Amino acid sequence: MNRHGGDLYGWALTAGVRRDDITDFSASINPLGTPREILRTIRARLHDIEHYPDPTSTELRNKLSAAFDLDPSAILCGNGCTELIYLLPRALPLTRVLIAQPTFVEYERACTMAPRDCTVVPYPLRARDDFDTDPLAILHEAVRVSVDAVFLCNPNNPTGRTIEMDTMKEAATLAAAQRIYLIIDESFIEFTSAGSVIGLTADNPYLIVLRSMTKFYALPGLRLGWGVFPPKVARALDAIREPWSVNTLAQAAGIAALSLTAHRERTHAFLEKEKKRLERGFKTLGIDHVLSRTNYYLLRSRHCPRIVKGLKEQNILVRDCSNFKGLDETYIRVAVRKNRDNDILLKRMAALLPNA
Repeated sequence: MNRHGGDLYGWALTAGVRRDDITDFSASINPLGTPREILRTIRARLHDIEHYPDPTSTELRNKLSAAFDLDPSAILCGNGCTELIYLLPRALPLTRVLIAQPTFVEYERACTMAPRDCTVVPYPLRARDDFDTDPLAILHEAVRVSVDAVFLCNPNNPTGRTIEMDTMKEAATLAAAQRIYLIIDESFIEFTSAGSVIGLTADNPYLIVLRSMTKFYALPGLRLGWGVFPPKVARALDAIREPWSVNTLAQAAGIAALSLTAHRERTHAFLEKEKKRLERGFKTLGIDHVLSRTNYYLLRSRHCPRIVKGLKEQNILVRDCSNFKGLDETYIRVAVRKNRDNDILLKRMAALLPNA
């Protein structure tokens, strides 16, 4: 059973429709789509698929090193950020891990599927606080219950809430002092103005930062993620990973993406305007939403089951959030898409609400 959004293939088969007939709000991908520069690079490199890819993504790692002022030996690239998430509990001797929830479901799944027993300690976030994450309170709890690692998502998925940089610095310092691995997933950080903690990794042997190129550069079909790890952790992950997990075209796309500063500016300008329209629309419909700083919204309504079903019958997919720990069927997540699609979503949701 698919646990995530973006399953166009499954719904196309179920409904007997073409994938092009489906409007997908369930996957939070950049609404501007894949940049033309990346598509040109992929086309130019198609002939390279007759060769095996570079197993260590050397050129991409070197470009990331230069772009973020990092030691290239601390960088690993993966088949999406998810590959790296699953490698961590396999490579590290983790026995107890604390996870603030609701959040990306694969952190817990990766830990429970690790070869050695790994207990997940949940840290519930509160709806009345918009599910905001307090990393210092979480780290103090981690010390109290004696865990080896803490997973945090910034901005958090599915809430879109972020953590202030000063607070993150304090949390990273505390984690190092307590010898607790602090694993920060920044897969959506490029959609926000929030600061990244990547620059803190060089001096912190317990800080791990995960990044994704899938979302911001609209590359979910290629799968590309990367992370910054303490050198001994990077070596441990590299020793157990499957060979050639990052294909040649994904590596080329990642290299091309690093030079696209204008794409970032266009994306931020578009989101700033379009999110205001969506927020006004949700308010008009009487649907509660968490004030998101990224390209998706967590919505709450007792009518969400009706909305999910009714939209799906019209080949519009949203993310049912009932499999997020701490949420239920009254929550859905919707991505920000192009203007026309967002207008259609609001109109169709309105028609599905009682007394519309």
